[in-house]
Amino acid sequence: MSVLGKKWKIKNADKNASLFTKLLSNRGLTTDSEIQNFLYPDPEKDFHDPFLMNDMKLAVTRIGEAIEKSERIMIFGDYDVDGITSTAILMRCLTKLKANVSYRLPHRIEDGYGLREKFVREFKRLDVKLIITVDNGISCANEVATANELGIDTIVTDHHTIPEILPKAYATLHPKLPDSKYPFKDLTGAGVAFKLAEALFKTRLNDEKKAQQETEKLLDLACMGTIADVGELKGENRAIVKKGLKTIENTRWPGLSSLKKSAGVSGKIDTHIVNFLLGPRLNAAGRMAHPSHALSLLLNDAEHSELLAENLEKLNRKRQKLTEDLMKIADALAEPQKRDPAIIIHHKDFHGGIIGLLAAKLVEKYSRPAIVMEKRGETFIGSCRSIPDINIFDTLSSAKDLFTHFGGHSAAAGFDLPKAKLNEFTKRIKAYLKSSVAPKSLSSTPTISIDCELSHDDISQKTVDVLKLFEPFGNGNPPPLFLCKNISIRKYEKIGSDKKHLKILGEIKSSGINGAQRTSIIDCIAFKFGQFANKLRDGGKIDIVCELEENVWRGNRKIQCKIIDFNTYKGI
Repeated sequence: MSVLGKKWKIKNADKNASLFTKLLSNRGLTTDSEIQNFLYPDPEKDFHDPFLMNDMKLAVTRIGEAIEKSERIMIFGDYDVDGITSTAILMRCLTKLKANVSYRLPHRIEDGYGLREKFVREFKRLDVKLIITVDNGISCANEVATANELGIDTIVTDHHTIPEILPKAYATLHPKLPDSKYPFKDLTGAGVAFKLAEALFKTRLNDEKKAQQETEKLLDLACMGTIADVGELKGENRAIVKKGLKTIENTRWPGLSSLKKSAGVSGKIDTHIVNFLLGPRLNAAGRMAHPSHALSLLLNDAEHSELLAENLEKLNRKRQKLTEDLMKIADALAEPQKRDPAIIIHHKDFHGGIIGLLAAKLVEKYSRPAIVMEKRGETFIGSCRSIPDINIFDTLSSAKDLFTHFGGHSAAAGFDLPKAKLNEFTKRIKAYLKSSVAPKSLSSTPTISIDCELSHDDISQKTVDVLKLFEPFGNGNPPPLFLCKNISIRKYEKIGSDKKHLKILGEIKSSGINGAQRTSIIDCIAFKFGQFANKLRDGGKIDIVCELEENVWRGNRKIQCKIIDFNTYKGI
């Protein structure tokens, strides 16, 4: 059994297939055209004409009228990275086009998700003539109706699950509308905002080259929103991220440059850096304070961007400490439910900015949907995360009559639930999952899905170069995981200021010249595995599940195994 208590499952054990072929097959890439499109994407094919999206022409025309008349435009966003970057994209675009534009972001705890009536009425007092929602709005039929009554037009741009009742907006930009002709359905909120910006530049600048240049300046923002919102990295999402990562490396936005510096980021940018270094710092604003702190940084062109970045750094450290403390409570509450079809917990100390993170960690540990709730007065505010086999939005829909508000998509969702309906909610969610989910989807033993076994000969720069062809990694194209057996431990130590991580010098034996065996040393890093140091000893042997990566430090390049799990041989 692995130290994490997980079952290891090999996807591809074909001894006759090359590593390259195995990785392609594991990703469902079998035909020449599929392989070609994946490895060598063509921007002309992957970036679609924005005017193929329903209502795009209508939206661009209405925004153009507002610009010509100097009508006040209000962008209404969200408090997560997707919503913040979506707002930044349209603020950058409309400011460039000299629109009379401002923005409003909701406070996660005080306002909750989505456009609310109080905002609409505030916008009326501010003489707003046009609201553009980003990363929300598709579930706000009542609020859009109020805007219509008050003489305010609304353009909805969103990507969340389509509700039964659509808002009667002036225009609705959503790639998954039932009659949508848009070729790619899985854009995130930032992706939809990016396509609107592209359409506006094409229409308003009357210069094709300049329009393209201005559009490409926004790719870094669209890229971060797509990665942070776990957009599936295929088709146009993959194209946005692939080009966007390069744009982040040389970003023209001073605020983003300061964010990189504060996070200790330089050189090549990959999805891991966005997911675990840049994204969490932007998200910390909405979790611990107000999302406008993050948006102000992304929109900042002045010298004090470093101070704004340092503020996010402080908020992120505060978020990390609170998450660690609350996770201990969450784990204790979840343990008795670890074999239930879903983990449903609440506690008086849970914080609305952290419950989504707690739910994600519980899903990772217990391999089943997790619903974590904060009690706020007479209402429970819930955040949900799920596993790939279970659509959490559909699950919540089975109890939709109990909520005062809910929304989301297959992997993540949220809701407001009256306190009096908590027991009924818990009963119905677990009953729904018991009746609709195959037992194998809720295995009591979490599984790690491994691409293939990697021989000691293949722990090499050549393999790393092959892996680079598959980048960028993310949802739908995870970093390849390998099983590497029989690694001897030359030395190990706990590292980090809090000694939470493990560094292992592993000894491997590969084929040398004329078939002679060659011994070499490989660096292995295991983040947050410090607690398992007592499982190791110098001279012992381990099998590891790992990602193979190239570690660049001060210009020096070394192959490194990033350990995801390991087991030890009997007798050590």
